[in-house]
Order: sequence, then C-alpha cells, then structure tokens
Amino acid sequence: MTVSEKVHFGRPGDFMTVRQLTVRGSNFEIGRALGSIAVDRYGKTADDLAASPVFARARRRYIQQVFPAQWQRMLGIADAFGIDPENDHYDLTHMGHLIDFPPGFGCSVVYYPPASTASGTGVLSRNYDFSIDSLPAMFGIPDPEGAEPSPEVMSEPYIMEWYPTDGGLASVAIHAFDTLAGTLDGLNSAGLAVSILADNEGMGGLGANWEPHVGAQQVVGLHELAVMRLLLDTCESVEQAKDALLTVKQYYRFQPCHYIVADRDGNSFVYENSTGRNVQHIIDGGGEPQIASNFQLYRHPSFDTMPDGPITMENEAFWRYRALSEQIASQESGFDIERIKAINACVNTQTLIEKLSGDQTPAAAAATAVRNRTVWHSLYDQHSGTMSASFYLGEHAAEDGSRKERFSDYLTVSLHNEPLTTR
Repeated sequence: MTVSEKVHFGRPGDFMTVRQLTVRGSNFEIGRALGSIAVDRYGKTADDLAASPVFARARRRYIQQVFPAQWQRMLGIADAFGIDPENDHYDLTHMGHLIDFPPGFGCSVVYYPPASTASGTGVLSRNYDFSIDSLPAMFGIPDPEGAEPSPEVMSEPYIMEWYPTDGGLASVAIHAFDTLAGTLDGLNSAGLAVSILADNEGMGGLGANWEPHVGAQQVVGLHELAVMRLLLDTCESVEQAKDALLTVKQYYRFQPCHYIVADRDGNSFVYENSTGRNVQHIIDGGGEPQIASNFQLYRHPSFDTMPDGPITMENEAFWRYRALSEQIASQESGFDIERIKAINACVNTQTLIEKLSGDQTPAAAAATAVRNRTVWHSLYDQHSGTMSASFYLGEHAAEDGSRKERFSDYLTVSLHNEPLTTR
C-alpha cells in the first residue's frame, strides 16, 4: 500500500485548505487510511460511530450485499478505530468531518459530449455552490461562550485519488463532509463522470414532510452522496449507471438530490426521484450538451414550463439554466476549455449576487446578505482522465463597495499519474 497526501492553500487569509489524498492498495487499506485520518486529524472515537443496533446491523448487511468494495473499506475503518466491524452498536457506513450531514447546496453543471468540444473529448463542467459559514452560523446558533470558533463547513475539502487493487475502478473525486462517502463530483478510470446537485424544488415540495437524518440514521440503503461513490466505483457506462440508480435503495441524509452522469462515448442523463420519492425519472442528454441546475427537469422539460422574467431569489435556478442554455446555443459546438470556464462563470454565485443586488428592493438587500459562494469550479476531461479545479480562497471589499473574490489557479490531477500540477 502507498498513501500520500499533499496540502494546498491554507495560508493566512485563505478560506480553505485543500488536501489531495492518494491511496494505492486494497479497499481495506483505503478504509484504514480514511479511518486513521478521522482518528488522528479530527479526534473521532468509537463513540462518534454509535448507532441503533437494529439499523446498524441491517445497514451493514445491505452494504455487504450490494457494495462489497465499500464493505472492505468499512473493515479498514473498524481496524483504525480498534473495534469489531460486526458489532451492531457501531455504524461504519460514514466518516464525517466538520459536519455530520450536508445542508442543502446549489450548483450548475454542464456536460459537453465529445462532438461538441474543440478537442473532441467529453468534459463535465461544474460550479459547486455552498455556504461559507460554520454549521452553527448557518442555523443562527452562537458558539458556546469561551469555545473555539466552529470551523466553516467547506474549509477542508479533499481531492481523493483511490487506486483499489482488489475490486472497483480507480477514481479521482472531490469529497466534503464525509471522507468515506462524501463524493460531490468525480471521474473514474473508465471515463464515467458524475456530479450531484440539490433538488431544491423537491425540498420545497416536501415542506413539513422533510425528514433529515440529523442523528443516527434510521434507514437502510445509500444516502445522497454515497450513491455517487457507488457510481464511480462500479459503473463504466451510462447504461450501467442507470441500472445502478434504478435498483439501489436510496435515501437522503439531509436533502433530496439529483445526478448528472456521462460516459466517455458522449452519452449522458440526469437522474431524479419525484418529490414523494415514489417515481424515478431519467432525462436523456441525446448526445447534446446537457445542463442541470436545482429544479426538477422531469417537471420542466422545456422553457415553456419554466418561470420566466427577471432574476429573483425564487427563480434563480431557472435563470441559471436559461443563461447556460443561451450561452451554449450561441456557439453550439467547438467549445474549448476557456470558453467552458467562461460559460460556468456566467452563473456563479458572485454573478448572481451582483445581478440580484442591483437595485434598492428588499430582494436586493436579501441578496447582499447571502453567505453562499461558488466554492469551486471543477472540470473533468473524460479522455485524458484528468480533473482540474479552482477553489474559493476568500474575498475583500473594493473601494466601490463591490466584492472581489479570490480563487486559486486550477489544480490538475491525472488518473494513474502521481502528482498535481498547476497551470
């Protein structure tokens, strides 16, 4: 087994520290490395894994049946914690850090199939938008008097490179919230690219029927982020990914989400559950650039079914979708990387806040108080097997009162090659 870790950013004034963890070895060894991080870096103990025995046992048996590679990693986690993996009082299916469940997030994703790009390679381009506050601040709860300030929940994402030697595809992915199963976007060695997006429309539709698992998880299956890990580890094509999503038992830890998946041949689809989670939907990309935002595409298959008009806090997800569509339609094909970056930049959080806060209305005041940012923009090149990402490092107020954000250069990880390069 080989384990290496590189630390990027984290200097005074930087919002986040990004760690690149590369593990080559068995899935057991990958799990043990993740468990050691939880123990040594975040001070986790077996008490943090306490669970209801009936659910812990059922969850363990389910993982053993449907996701053997993840079960092997769970064995490695148990070894790092010094506990019996068959002990029903512990739940080894998650390894949270900084936050035990992810509050809702908004994103904008475009998949460009090979026929649409200048290089002839498929590219997934993703804005990951999230709060830059700590968990207590997000919920309006002050830190206890005299305690150290709580860390911002997005201050320590991980770039995970896993090269399992005993089952499962190699992959590079960005994780947050959960080192074991906190996958937010990624690419595997077969060229399958995946990204997750919050289903804010579904969340709104649930209303009082929203059922987050804030504490012990009283459910069996894979939560919204663990589903991403299953796709990366086991699927080589869109058809395999469809089968996996339609057959795996899903639940949401905090919020309903949907997924965009694309394979190296240029096939793509968006997968959604209905608000009541009683119907599954697959929206095929048809070999054209495919866009996903934070509303339900199955309910809004065309512009005629989407809210129109000036951007507001209520329709901003639809506005982002329309803006991306217009940018893509104006060119249609031959997209190079710089153009792809520019298109996603047109709908990043800073742009939204600037557009929303352009007048003196109450909505404008609300927009300026928004604590979300685009905390990274990631690009996955399916043919070269590379991930490039630029991370939010902070901001300052300019003399004219505007915000000036600071982002890192793009960090590039190549699957099957050791190191990270900057360009």
